[in-house]
Amino acid sequence: LCGLRNLEELDIGSNGFWGSLPSCFSNMTSLRVLDVQNNNFSGQFLRLSLYNLKSLEYIALSRNAFEGSLSLASLANNHNLKEFYLMKNRNNSLAVNTEEPAWFPSFQLKAFSLSNCVLNKNASGVIPSFLKEQYNLRAIQLSHNGMTGNFPSWLLDNNVNLKQFVLRGNNLSGSFYLPSNSNLVSLRVFDVSASFSEGELPSQIGCILSNLKYLNLSNNYLKGGIPSSMGNMHRLSILDLFNNGFTGEIPETLAKNCTSLSMLILSSNNLHGQMLPWYSNLTDLEFLHLDGNRFIGDISPGILNMPFLQVLDVSNNSLSGTLPNWIGDIQHLEALTLSSNLLGGPLPLSLCNLQYLDLLDLSSNNLGPNIPPCVNVTIMRFLHLANDTLAGPFPEFLSGASLIVTLDLRDNVLS
Repeated sequence: LCGLRNLEELDIGSNGFWGSLPSCFSNMTSLRVLDVQNNNFSGQFLRLSLYNLKSLEYIALSRNAFEGSLSLASLANNHNLKEFYLMKNRNNSLAVNTEEPAWFPSFQLKAFSLSNCVLNKNASGVIPSFLKEQYNLRAIQLSHNGMTGNFPSWLLDNNVNLKQFVLRGNNLSGSFYLPSNSNLVSLRVFDVSASFSEGELPSQIGCILSNLKYLNLSNNYLKGGIPSSMGNMHRLSILDLFNNGFTGEIPETLAKNCTSLSMLILSSNNLHGQMLPWYSNLTDLEFLHLDGNRFIGDISPGILNMPFLQVLDVSNNSLSGTLPNWIGDIQHLEALTLSSNLLGGPLPLSLCNLQYLDLLDLSSNNLGPNIPPCVNVTIMRFLHLANDTLAGPFPEFLSGASLIVTLDLRDNVLS
């Protein structure tokens, strides 16, 4: 390769190459595309001088095992640069410096992705300041870099055509903030999970981010109610608010209008009231996780409007009443977890209609005294009915559960 001085595109991604990147790559001054991602390259970046490659438009270095340090100041004069990717480097000690020496970018990026590195170690992990000069970004990903500072709302202000905004796994501080005067209609992916964001969600988040398909704010310190404006997110497919401090009830607008949702995760918050608003219309929902809240009352019949539901987890709440007979009408269920509630009464015969159940966990309720013998246990791997009110002889039909991995029937009165 080293003799190809006029080469403009070099794509050797997704092979089994290992060792250091050849230093002679620096002589390929006509290169516009450099793609070495998904290999086993290691060694120091210093052997490859990006400074000489001023024609580069596209750089993809992800999924290798580079070591040492890389200064992005070496790209200052690459005025044609549009896309830079350095994600999931298998050596997490790679140091990337964007602040020293002082520099000013001559390029306008469309995509910048940097993850799993030590970012700006000598500058307290600050958010790369050169990004303040970028106004044409379509995708920004800065994940698992130990990045510090306030939530960078200026990235949203400056780049109105953003499609992807990912700041997962950092150490941000201050309140979660969205520019109220922006209408980010192009944004499809928004992920600020596990980044120490705090405060309440902006009341108009559903209007500002109206065309989102993926919203992940899990594992933060967010509090307050879930804004009713989220009902404006008609294209939303995945909503993950796991492990925050949200209070109040699930907004009726969310349950009624977000008909494209396939996954709704509201686990480990302080939500209360009915587990779902009376009129729910989540007709495409496949995964519903409401565990670890303070929901009360009956199991919501709104579930019947979810014909494709595969996973239902409402464990660790305060639901009461019986396990409804209509539960057997949700025929695609693969996991039903209702443990640690206040449910009582018999197990309905309609459980026998659930032919795809892999996990059934009804532990720590007052359900019993019998398990319907027609329950399909031939494909079930996890059956948890501990601390209920089962009685009588050990169920003989369980001898047909040949795939069972965990069978937990403790703390009942079986004989």
